Amino acid sequence: MVGLVLLAGGQSRRMGQDKARMAGGIRRILSEAKSAGLTPRVVLAGPQPRGEELEREGWTIDADVVLDDPEHATCLHDVLVHVFDGELPAVVLTPCDAVSIDQSVFAELAVMPVGVPLDQAGRRQVLFSRLPEGWVAVPNAEQRVEALFDGFAAHLIGPAAAHLQTVNTPEEFRAVHSVQHGSIERDAP
Repeated sequence: MVGLVLLAGGQSRRMGQDKARMAGGIRRILSEAKSAGLTPRVVLAGPQPRGEELEREGWTIDADVVLDDPEHATCLHDVLVHVFDGELPAVVLTPCDAVSIDQSVFAELAVMPVGVPLDQAGRRQVLFSRLPEGWVAVPNAEQRVEALFDGFAAHLIGPAAAHLQTVNTPEEFRAVHSVQHGSIERDAP
């Protein structure tokens, strides 16, 4: 059994909107993960009371667990160290701004050996990692997220690598959207 840990973050200054709610948002991603058989599906919602808000608005309907950030967290590194404490099953990690990820990509990531997939340019994409059951994230003194994954091997995943991209600006979103010919859902649950 392989689950999903979905990073739902918060507002993006560069994007100018909440990435968890754009392009079908986390609801679309959760649905795609569910269709690929990933279970349990855990949403890391961001600062409290964000999880409750996402649930109330219907964004997390396909989630099994919704977690707010711990109060002591100051960055994503802190959240990952808190959540990956040895208690989770094997999971695929995915950010909410992965607007082109779909069921087929989740299926590839779920069968990939434990480790970090490479994108089309050969770059490690740690936020799409396949993590083993019981993984414990060891804190990095500089709070670097990438450093948490240094011990994992990198893996080629074929055509699915083209979907291991995130959008951080409106220009990137338009570029991904134009390639997909209008297949991205609008910003509503």
